[in-house]
Parts: sequence; C-alpha cells; structure tokens
Amino acid sequence: MMNLRLQGCADIKESSWVTGVDYLPGLRKITVATERSFALWDYRAKGKNQNIFCIKPLDNSVQCMCYVPHSNNLHEDSILYGDDLGYLSLMTIAAKDLNTKNAKVDRKNGNLLLEPSDLSYAVCKRKLHDNWVLKVKYFPELRCFASCSASSSTSFILEDVNRLYDNQPCRSFGVPKGVNCFAYCARANILTTGGNDKIVRIWHPHIFSRPTGKMIGHLFTIIDIVVNEKDQHVISLSTARVFRIWDIHTLTSLQVFTDNEERPGEKRIHCMWFDEKHERLITGSSVLDLWPLTRTVQDTMQVPHTHDRPVVQVLYNQELSQVVTVCSESIIKVWELETGKSVYSVPDAHGSNIEITAIAVDASGYRLVSGAVDGSIKVWDFGSGQEIRMWNAEEVNEDDSAIVGLQYCDVNGRRCILASGWNNRIRLLEDNQECRELTVYFEFSDLYHSPISESGIISSPFNEFAKSSPLPSISNAQITSLFRKDNVLLSNEMSCLACNAPDHVITGCMNGNLILWNLPEGTVNKIFHLYDPPSANKSSHRSKSLYPRQVAMVTFLVHKTRRPDPAYIKKLTGFVNSEIPNVDVNEKVSKEVLDQDTGQEVNDPVMGQEVIGQDTDDQQDENKTNEFAEKDDDTKSELEQEHDEIESKILERKERSENEDDALVATDNDAVSTSSIRKEFDEDNIDPNSKMIVSLFDPIVASCHADGYIRFWNLEGDLLQECMSITKRHGSGISAVCSDEDCNFLITGDSKGYVTIWDIEAFLKNPKAEENGLIKQVISWRAHLTRVVSLVYVSTMQVIVSGSTDGSVRLWYGQEPQRGHFMGFFSQHRPWNFPNTERSSSPVLPYDISEVPQKHSKNLSERKSKPGQAFRYPLIFKSDRWKPMRRSAYFQAPFRHAQPEDKKFFGALQKPLFYNDHLESFRTAEMQSGAVFRALPVYKIETPERIQTPAFEFGSGWQGSTLQFQNASKYGKTSPTKDLPKVKAPVGILAHRHSKMYPAGSSLAAMNNSNSSRKRSQFPYNSL
Repeated sequence: MMNLRLQGCADIKESSWVTGVDYLPGLRKITVATERSFALWDYRAKGKNQNIFCIKPLDNSVQCMCYVPHSNNLHEDSILYGDDLGYLSLMTIAAKDLNTKNAKVDRKNGNLLLEPSDLSYAVCKRKLHDNWVLKVKYFPELRCFASCSASSSTSFILEDVNRLYDNQPCRSFGVPKGVNCFAYCARANILTTGGNDKIVRIWHPHIFSRPTGKMIGHLFTIIDIVVNEKDQHVISLSTARVFRIWDIHTLTSLQVFTDNEERPGEKRIHCMWFDEKHERLITGSSVLDLWPLTRTVQDTMQVPHTHDRPVVQVLYNQELSQVVTVCSESIIKVWELETGKSVYSVPDAHGSNIEITAIAVDASGYRLVSGAVDGSIKVWDFGSGQEIRMWNAEEVNEDDSAIVGLQYCDVNGRRCILASGWNNRIRLLEDNQECRELTVYFEFSDLYHSPISESGIISSPFNEFAKSSPLPSISNAQITSLFRKDNVLLSNEMSCLACNAPDHVITGCMNGNLILWNLPEGTVNKIFHLYDPPSANKSSHRSKSLYPRQVAMVTFLVHKTRRPDPAYIKKLTGFVNSEIPNVDVNEKVSKEVLDQDTGQEVNDPVMGQEVIGQDTDDQQDENKTNEFAEKDDDTKSELEQEHDEIESKILERKERSENEDDALVATDNDAVSTSSIRKEFDEDNIDPNSKMIVSLFDPIVASCHADGYIRFWNLEGDLLQECMSITKRHGSGISAVCSDEDCNFLITGDSKGYVTIWDIEAFLKNPKAEENGLIKQVISWRAHLTRVVSLVYVSTMQVIVSGSTDGSVRLWYGQEPQRGHFMGFFSQHRPWNFPNTERSSSPVLPYDISEVPQKHSKNLSERKSKPGQAFRYPLIFKSDRWKPMRRSAYFQAPFRHAQPEDKKFFGALQKPLFYNDHLESFRTAEMQSGAVFRALPVYKIETPERIQTPAFEFGSGWQGSTLQFQNASKYGKTSPTKDLPKVKAPVGILAHRHSKMYPAGSSLAAMNNSNSSRKRSQFPYNSL
C-alpha cells in the first residue's frame, strides 16, 4: 500500500464552506467551489506567484460541481454545477479570461476577482429539480451527466449536456425521499443509487421504469456510493459510518465493516472514493483514511471447505477432466474441473467410519480403485460411481492393515493394481474383466543381496573414503560369498509408493530410506540409504517425532524437451508448394511422437523415439548407429510405400474433380485437389502442433522428508542434491509433491500449509553437475493453515489443486505473472475467479489467509555440500595475498626466485589479534628496513627538588642505621643500600651530628629513641 504525501497547499481565503473540487485539464488548474464563488488555483506555481482567481458573485448557492469535457477548444474548460434551488448551470472558462489585467484585486484577501459577466461565454442554466441538487457527475462512457436531488418527484436525471440549452424533457425517475448519491459501473453497465429510504437500487442506464434490483441492509441513511470496477462490487456508506460491500450480479452483501477509530474533530464521514490503481478505499472526514482491499473470493465470511473431515487425497482424471477428492469420513466426491460443480458423491464407500487411505485411476479414466484402513480394496466405475468388485486380504492384522499406496500399471499385457500395505507388503492384483473378483498376480519378495567387504560388514555406498578391496583376500578362506541376504522390509517400514512403468517401482520408508523394485519380477533392485544425521541433531529430532526423516511422498521425474519434427515440416511444405509431396526417403529419423490430443504415443513410420541420457558411452552410440543402419532399408521401403499411396490419392482426387465438374477452370481444379488432399490428411489426424520430437532424459527420484528437505536421487542410489524451502515457517516437513508434464518445475507442500514452486529444468538436464543454483525456488505462498496432503498440477488449465487436512480443496493459478492467485475452492457457488494475465495486480487470497506470495530472487535454500562429505577444495595458506595485510608491506625486498614451501591448512580460521612480524624480520631502527615508528614524541624531564634529610657516606635514612648493619648477615654480601645515592656533607656538620646522635656512655635504648626522632624529622608530612 502506498501512503499519501502532500504535494501542495493553498488558502483560498474564503469564509464560506467548500462544496466541491475538480481538476481542469485544459487550463491545468484546480477549481474549488464554495457556497458563494469559484476559485481557480495554479498548483504548479511556487512562492509569491500563486495567484488565485475568484469568480463571484453567483446567483445561487453552489452545492456540487464537476468537470465536463464539453468545449472543443484545448484552452477552454466547462464546469457543471448545481445549486440550492434545483438549477443546473454550465460555465465555460477560457484561458484568456484568466488575465490579471481584466481582474480586480480583492482588498480583503488579495485574490483576483472575476465576475461571471466578464467571461467569454455566458453561463447557461436550467431548472431540473424541485429541491437542492446534492450531487452531479459526468460519465464519459455514456456521454451524459447525472444529477440527484432529495425531491421525490425528480430524484435522478441522466441526460446529455445539450439539454441545458433547450426545454426538452429529460430522462428521470423519482424515488421516495429522494436520492442522496449514485455511481455508475461501466463494466456491468448499471447505475446504483442510495438515499434516505436506506435501499440500494440497481438501474439500467436506458430503462428507468423500475430498478433491476434492490439491496436492503442499511439501518441508516445512505450518504455515498462507489463502485469497484474490477470485481464489480458496490460499496455503500451510511451516516452511522457503516460500510457494506455488495455483489452486482448476485445482489448479496459480501462484507460489512464500520469505522470505530477515534480521531480528533468531526467523526462523520462525508465522502469516499475507490482507487482502482492501488485497489484501496479512501474516505474523508476530519482526516483521510486509507482502506486497502484484501483480495478475497468468498460468498460468505466462512473459511472455505470441501469436506467436513480432513482430506486424505486429491486425484485428477485427465481423460474426463474431473477431480476426485477423498476425506477420512469414507466419502468420495467427484467434481468438474472447469466449473467446480459436483458430479456425484459416494458416502460410506468402505463402510461406516472406515477411513479411505489411497485412491488411483487407470489410463482409460473409467476405473477408480480405493484402499481403506482395514486393508480392503474396491474398484469403481468412474462414470457412474458404482462398485464393480472388491477384495479383502486374508489374515490381516488389525493394527497394521492399512493400504499405504495404490497404482494402476500394465504387467505383461495385464491390467494390474499395485498395492502396498497389509503389515508392510507389496502385492500385484489383477483387475480382469472376465473375473468378478480381484486376484493376486504375485507378491513382491523383499530378499535383497547386499554386498559385503572382507571383514564381513556391509559396505556403505556413501562412504567414499572407506578402504575396502573389491575382491576377498586369498588368505581368508572363510568368505565364500560376496553378498549377504537380507529381508529389507523387516528393517524398513514403507510409507509411500510411486511407479515408473514399465520397469521400476520405488517405495519410501519411515527411516528415510528408499527401496527400488523391479516391477515385472517383483524383486529388490537397490536400497537408497540416507546418511546418518549428526550426533548433535539426533536427540533433538527424537524428542519431536518418532520418525524425524520419514518419507512422506516420492515421485519419478522424467524431463522432456519438445521441438517440431523437421521431417514432418518438410512433408507439410511439400504439400503446400506442390501437388506431390517431396518426401525424402533416405532420411533416417528416430524420434518419439506424442499426440497431444489423445495423450498417447503415435506410431508413425517416419518418427520414433529419442532418449537422451547423461552417461552415454561410445559403445552405446556405436550400437545405435549400427541399429539405425540395419533399419535403414526397412524405413526406405515403408516411406516408398507411403509415397506411392499419396500419389494414388492425388490422382483419384483429380479424377473425381474432373468428373464432377468439367466447367471449372484448371486453376480451380488445382485448388480443389490441394484442399481435398489437405482435408484427407486432416482426417488422418495430421497436425503440425501435435507432431513433436520429444527427447527423454534419465529419470530422477524426488523424495519429500519430514525434516523439511527435498532429496534428489538417481537410479543408482546416489544422492545428487537436497534443498529446503525458505518460508516464514522454515524447516517444516514436506508432505506433498507434484510436477508438470515435462518436469520443468516442481511443486511441493509442507506441514504448515505452504506451497512452493521450484525450477528444476536445468538440474534435470545435467543432474551430476557440481554447479550451485541449478535448483531455484521461484515462489512460495500460504495455501492452507494446516498440512497439505495432496497436490495436482493440470497443464491444460495451468492450475494447481491443493488438498489439506482443514477439509478444503482449493484451486490456484500456476503461471506467471499471477502465480499463487486464488481462484476458488470446490463446493463454492460462484465460478472460478481467473486472473488477468495481461497485468499484475495484488494477489487474491482466501478469507483465512493474510500472507501474500513471496517471490525469491536468489536461491538460498540449496545446500552446497552434503553432510559428512569431505571438502573437495580445502583451505590453503597463500602468503602472496597475506603480504599486503602486514605492517611492513611497503618494504620491498630484493627479488628472489620462488622457493618450494610447505603449504599447510590454517590452524584456526581467526584473524590474529596482534602482529609481531616487524620484530622478527629485522632489527629495530635499521636504515635499510626503515623506521618502525613514524614519529616519536620528545619530552623534557625536570629533576624534582629533593628534601634535605640527614645522609651519610654509607647510606641515608633508616637503611644506614646500626640495626641495619647488625642484621646485614641476613641479606648476604649485597646490601640494599648500595644503589642509593650518597651525599657528602661538610666535615664539621657531620661531626656535630655524630656527637649528638651517639653520645658517650649512651645505652641502646637511647640510641633507639634518637633513631625514632630522626625518622619523624625525615618525613615532616606525617606530623600533619
């Protein structure tokens, strides 16, 4: 939403109320109507050049005004206004009228005054109403003006502007208590009015005999009405500040809201206007309020729902263009995709309170199979919804009997149902029309021969650094086999199933592993082991869920590229340019042709199949070349036969045209023959758009895990890539996945209700590339509030169908520029809301969703390296790049030849806290190296004055006392007084002091007393 910003302001200096404002494009001025005058302001003028022209006096009090494109001159504009006596007046203002020479200066406010009589054109007026004219507008689509009044006889008028110059009757109608406001919707071509009777009426512009519809709901007088052209909604406002939004087609109230915000000044809302560009409602009272439009597609304020219970699975029938939804209440519902209407529903399909866990449809689209939690399987007629046959498993455990996955497939020419469940088993059931019941064709064997190393331990395919010999040691005579037999289903519990006919079946397990099966044989081909999580994350995952890396869904991705067939284009150009097609029989083609109308492969003699693999060996290329050479003769013969048949058809057409009409000109005969040939080939379903070369790439397996990662595998069991979607609920488990027909992009849904679209075209073309960013997250949005359980992409309509545990199945638009556009939900009453693909607008969201779609410009979700994988490019210390960061980098040493050095890894990836290289490389203050410091400060140190104290030759202070020397033996040879300065005093003074300090016959106590007095005299500040 864009905020309003003040561009300019002017004071018209009028004492009366402002009753209207509009813009005059010819004069490039803003006109303001007051009760007594008109003011024209040039908003482009700045500073003192702002001259305001006032046109007054007027005959009556102006109540409303609008701009009318009535004048033909570019520099003239017309104003239509209504007054308090019911008159409508037309005033035309020319640019030459707004001249300062002709205007007078108002002494009170300084405005330039103009009288209506001084204008170039006289004011034309006509009385059309019996009461005040409340509003007047001009509609360019109708080329008419409209005005309303509180009069009951002439409440509303819609007429041409020229009716003001004559006295002819005008088109009008009367409403009890009059009309206060009106609006026109050009898209729906309707007029809507509202007044004191609290009723919103819908009128046709040319039929005023009676309204086409009435909308009742307001409890107070309606004061203003606006129209949302894009959605065809009417927004009405009452004096109680209550807004109502109405649907024009259904005449129902979609939303009711009120303005309860406290604001200074007058609280009453006087007017409102709908901004079509930014899709917001602007209301005017004492302040301007912006009401952004939240795009919702709802008939009511309830959350959309399709089932009363959580949805289990959503399935799309491509042949009949119908959608099947199943909920946990054992109810099957079938819907039309194009309209969203319900076709039929099957309540209690597997019995009362027996949940359906999986469904599937066959290739023909007329058989539907469903599996339940009790292990039962039923086959239904898709067209009528009738049960055909049923199968119950024998010796089924009640705890683990649920059907996990169902798939229709053809095995050895038989239509079979691939089912997994029944306490972790996989069975192939034959759906034969001759039998009334389903029969078990065979059961898959989970016996897997895993390779072992010399020590007898199973070798892990992901341990790239394990040193194990491919052959056993000769000295070890105990090893007799290189493989170990295991029952894989004992340690891997299946959670989902996917089929890639006619060879492969893959199942996802609760522990995150995948198992690849051979469909025709029913054996295990490969086990895709998922790496063990780091030890730090194991405890956190176990605390949250029992299976933190469970595979929720798995699918095969076979990328396809399509391009026109040059052989077929050459054939068509031959028919257009000449009568006989010029077919090159020597051309060798091996391509796959896909008929887009039927969705099946077309066997054409000049077209075949082209398979592109990423690991194509030279030997395979030689085999293909030899195979093509062997088939060259057969291709030539078939093309020659087709060439002869075409020539015979042309001759027959020519003979028919000559026999039927001999009077036609030769050129007409050629045209008829050419058109008949084209028609003949049209009857044979030859269409350039349907004949395409389809190049197939190697299949890739995509698995969705509960830890939030999408992992991509090849058929050898190598983990190629893994990525995680970036949403506001980062790290949510992926619960659903689907792709388009050519696997150009992938669509995933998570446990928090988010849907994400990925661009995987570049990755599928080269899955073993080590480049980052091949898998790109395009856009993500919140589709549901709970877990997404199923996703379906329909290429014909370019829509995404999502089902969730909230009980709703919703439809989203899946192409640019309106990806994530909400089109509706199944079971709604209104048709789908298709987006406008020509321009991008604000996204349409369901009622319960407030988060707009988030586009991702950079791919930040792809993990660059696999966990536990060694670095391919380790960090190496480069001294050349480190030198400029040293403090002595400016010093240029003499050139020396590069010496081999020992390049080691960093000891720690941390910047050193200090540098001491300059202390190790050269001596301080060396001339060749330069100064270490750029400048050193010089200070002058003054000697402090020393306090005069007694001093002796042997020391000073207490250190020179007799006691000190008596205990000198304790300190050794050295004395603590040797470093003290010695002061030489005059001899007389020393002798006098010595005689006083050491008198004859004095005792040791007297000497101690004299020593203590000497200390006090040495430190005179202690006495303070």
